[in-house]
Amino acid sequence: LVNGQTLQAFSVTTSDPSLGTLDASALLAGVAAATFAYDGWIIATSINAELKNPKKNLPIALVLGTIIIMVVYITYFIGLTGGASVDTLMNEGSTTAFRNLFGNIGGTLLNAFVVISCLGTLNGLMLASSRTFYSLAVRGHGPSPEILAELDSRTNMPNDSGVVGLLMCGFWFFYFYGANLTAPIFGAFSFDSSELPIITIYALYIPIFVLYIVKEGKSGSKFKNIVMPILATIAALFMVFVAVYAHGIRPYQSAAAEGKFAFPVLFYLIVFAVLMAVGALFYRKKPVAPKTEPTA
Repeated sequence: LVNGQTLQAFSVTTSDPSLGTLDASALLAGVAAATFAYDGWIIATSINAELKNPKKNLPIALVLGTIIIMVVYITYFIGLTGGASVDTLMNEGSTTAFRNLFGNIGGTLLNAFVVISCLGTLNGLMLASSRTFYSLAVRGHGPSPEILAELDSRTNMPNDSGVVGLLMCGFWFFYFYGANLTAPIFGAFSFDSSELPIITIYALYIPIFVLYIVKEGKSGSKFKNIVMPILATIAALFMVFVAVYAHGIRPYQSAAAEGKFAFPVLFYLIVFAVLMAVGALFYRKKPVAPKTEPTA
């Protein structure tokens, strides 16, 4: 803040230097990208059965955890932009800023902490993905619940579900690489699979919030049963708008200037609809009684 680089970084992010006027498109794109950083709270809800008094403690943990992460990320951004210019950060990454602020040793240590943080996130995602098909199977839903609900006798882990989860992760890693990290190989169906699915979850929450208001709004706390769901709905709608703008309107405008067509969010919705249709094929009106005891 003292050397002015933080303010300069924000102005470069949100304005068009050629026009000298405020342009929110880059900022909206940044908001869409930030959703990936806050995706972990969804995974946290999967351990509610293992918490003491989860109805009380889980909401507290989610709210406090989100606030802490916001403070950490904002502080992290201020620290980076105070240690290097925007051009340097874009071309050389955060390492240069760390070294400018803390020297070679300090910069290396901070990079190590970043790696550890990423590994921790990866660990949480692995735990969640290995249990995704298992959580459906134990309820008698999904493909082959009698197989995917089995637990290993030694580790008490759903190995079969883990293998399927690993294959799914491998497929989507290949897609993300082919669509975003190299020359797009999927043509019009190349979209950012790290952001759009998360914002889709936000969109799916909207009818849940509305139904909650209809069901609980006439009783209990008005703040809890009406105000909070309304605020959550507004936030979800804003994220949907951000996704459409950053992954639809903005790419369309850029492509149209070159006489081409691009609207990634549209083709994402096509893929999403197809996957939902495939998932519907495995819907069971009468759940199958799975075998859940450990197997050798």
